Amino acid sequence: MTIVKNTGLTEVLVEKFPKWLSYFESNGPFRRSDQLQYHRETIDRRLELGSAAAAVTDEQFQRALYKTLRAWGIGVRGSRLKPFDDFAAILSRLKEAVAPFETAIIDDQRLDVGATVDTLWRLQSQLPIVENAATLVPVTKALHHVLPELVVPMDREYTQIFFGWHNPQFQYGQRTCFAEAFGAFVQIARAANPSQYVNRGWNSSRTKVLDNALVGLLQWVKDHGTLDSGYHVPTPLD
Repeated sequence: MTIVKNTGLTEVLVEKFPKWLSYFESNGPFRRSDQLQYHRETIDRRLELGSAAAAVTDEQFQRALYKTLRAWGIGVRGSRLKPFDDFAAILSRLKEAVAPFETAIIDDQRLDVGATVDTLWRLQSQLPIVENAATLVPVTKALHHVLPELVVPMDREYTQIFFGWHNPQFQYGQRTCFAEAFGAFVQIARAANPSQYVNRGWNSSRTKVLDNALVGLLQWVKDHGTLDSGYHVPTPLD
């Protein structure tokens, strides 16, 4: 896929947010039934349990999350997801660490972005669920299900493209990438009011709505080559 540097791209996402979200819903790339099925199973169990602390120690949630991560591409190709028993033990150890985030919401006007980035990054370092050196993608996908109102799942195919990060930057500067992305997602969420789009399908939480709209925008670029705003699509990422 080719890219547009992110100068102004967050504004494009906000300006036509319903359009990009609708395009995701009708033309989204995640077509395998198990990708949505396992995600909903995990999120529904998380909501049923009522707290992140309860979820990380719940075997049903742990197993649902493990299936979701595999369906979302973690543990295949170059990613090495740890065996389930190790994975469950790592999650269980987060019980105290996730407690401070129980009421944190990404579009809360009172959210201290800098402090939240710092504490979330420390939390991510306590979640070695893969054997890879680069852990941002699998860990944000996992934490998204533990803290669905705060953590947006990230990936190389869409998040990296949206922010215009070259491969070495995304591979070796993950702390900086996470901080940039989280700050932008807070900005987008405060402007777009994602809670109004939450439903029983892919739009399962505020942060998944943000992710879906971002993917929808880039899918539009992939399908049409340009954006209505006049942004053109120049060179691919190196």
